[in-house]
Amino acid sequence: MEIRPALVRATHLKNYISALRDIGAPVGRELSKSRLPPRVEETPDLYVSLPLAFEWIARTGHDCEPMELGLLAAQKASMSSLRPALQTAIMTAQTGLMRLEALATLSRFEDSVLVMTVRQEADDVRVICNMVGVDRHPFVCIGEWLNVQGIISVVRSVAGPSWCPSELSFMSSSRPAGAVHLAFPNTRILVGQPHTSVVIGREHLARLTFDPAVSTPDPLASLASLASVASGAAQDAAPEAWEFVNLMRMLIQPYFNDGRFDVAVAAELAGMSTRTLQRRLKMCGSSYSQVLQEARFQLACTHLEEPSLKVIDIAMMTGYESSQHFTRAFRRFTGVTPSQYRKQSLNGNSLINQASG
Repeated sequence: MEIRPALVRATHLKNYISALRDIGAPVGRELSKSRLPPRVEETPDLYVSLPLAFEWIARTGHDCEPMELGLLAAQKASMSSLRPALQTAIMTAQTGLMRLEALATLSRFEDSVLVMTVRQEADDVRVICNMVGVDRHPFVCIGEWLNVQGIISVVRSVAGPSWCPSELSFMSSSRPAGAVHLAFPNTRILVGQPHTSVVIGREHLARLTFDPAVSTPDPLASLASLASVASGAAQDAAPEAWEFVNLMRMLIQPYFNDGRFDVAVAAELAGMSTRTLQRRLKMCGSSYSQVLQEARFQLACTHLEEPSLKVIDIAMMTGYESSQHFTRAFRRFTGVTPSQYRKQSLNGNSLINQASG
């Protein structure tokens, strides 16, 4: 079975952090002792290790059952946590079923191991949302709840805020806490199942709908835009190659301004040995030093498109010792200085597509 990094956008971790603070858990202290990026709340669009997040949440909120922790975080979640292009793709779809299909198609840009499918079953629709590779993690229910809540939020956008599913199933064997039954009193809750899923009556998904707050007339353009942003220049490479290499870039980006980040640490976070990581990168036509350089470049380009950030600050945020070192490295990689890149980017001539895949 292929080993691949399990990553999730850091913005989703903020829901758990908020829930943990509500119950009085020592979030700051536990975060400083964890392998998660210490400033994870300040980088919502970067990605963090999903297994590390599960373990940290369970340890920090040990006074609550994992099933209840997942529910508490899910209750704080909303579609506003999704990338804007994904929100638009969902909300411009004309029926509930089409909205679910848009979510299923694009959910992998939020969670690298999430596989979501929509299945027709007699008078119902079952939406399956499995996290491949971490589905047997002892605290997987923590993540299952957020995925389930995403589906519920989409259905409620057409069926109304009080809608509840007829059935929720979880791969986790954790027993549902009393809070779960209070939140879903008329819902059948199953655990230890082959899939994580939500069952929805077909009648709730057929109604035509339109959200006047969403003005984008072409949802397909939004889908294309999101896919382009997510895959970057790597989209022209072989799918398996760019996917693994791109995931490794995303895995290490949150750690750049926290000191040296060597291949052994990257391998540990990716859930594999150093030798396996190096072998996989070689099979993809890459190396760890190349991934490190490309990840720095991509992150630097993103920051340079924010006019309020100074070049010296960006150098520190991407792990360079000085602005001069950063400028030399950036110029070697792109042929232009960071300031020249910023000027061209603000004029609509971004060089991001010149990055190596």
